[in-house]
Amino acid sequence: MHLYIQPKTQNLWDEKVRRTFLLMMLLLSSLILILVSPVAAESQIDCSGCRHTIQVIPVGSTKTGEPIVTENPANLMIFHTGNGPIKNVWLLIVINEPTYNALNKITINDTDFMIKDDFQLVTTKKIPPLGPDPATGYPGSLCLYNVAAIKDKIKEKGNNIYYGVKFFLQQITKTPTKFTLVVELNSPANLKALVLALGRYDLCYKCQYGIDCLPYKPFNACSSFSKSTLVVPEIATLALTAAPFGGAIGFYAIKRRKIRQ
Repeated sequence: MHLYIQPKTQNLWDEKVRRTFLLMMLLLSSLILILVSPVAAESQIDCSGCRHTIQVIPVGSTKTGEPIVTENPANLMIFHTGNGPIKNVWLLIVINEPTYNALNKITINDTDFMIKDDFQLVTTKKIPPLGPDPATGYPGSLCLYNVAAIKDKIKEKGNNIYYGVKFFLQQITKTPTKFTLVVELNSPANLKALVLALGRYDLCYKCQYGIDCLPYKPFNACSSFSKSTLVVPEIATLALTAAPFGGAIGFYAIKRRKIRQ
């Protein structure tokens, strides 16, 4: 029987190789994390969700937590408050059924913007559509609004509402762009038009590197209800433009009843 004793130098060599291998693996893992982490983090922020950074509100108004009420014609301004610029900006306008029935057209700065045929009855739980429409250039949207919430904001629960979405501006910045929107009716009606905005923030690692990227660039920025505008026929005082929607409409209804008496 022979007993073999491994030389001490061999043990030292094996230990050196093992440590070198572990060090190389550690460095490789760190390099992968450095390269991948910013891409993953940026894609979660910029590609797969919606940021409420656009404001389309009456000139001179302040945030109230609700759509800001203004009269028709509506002097509005649009801008963003986050990263930008925001490109391919569209307006999403929601109207109640009396407005739809009486609608002639909607103009912006005395130029035709939308007509009755641009609106359609809301039959889904969320708007606008998630997917793109190549026929109109609509890119799809990661920003969706619950229809029930919209009806609640404009006090139309249980009633039909209609929506239209149309291209407005190539881009917006943090500097407000002012414009005048007018809802023209063929006959008197209980006018309600909720004006929201959608757009695209393009600086996105996920799309830049082609990792799980959609073949189109859907909207990933929008206006929240508190950064939107509700257009009504008239308001009693300028103070109401900064008041919550419920109080403004309640005052408006009372004012109209007194006039008729």
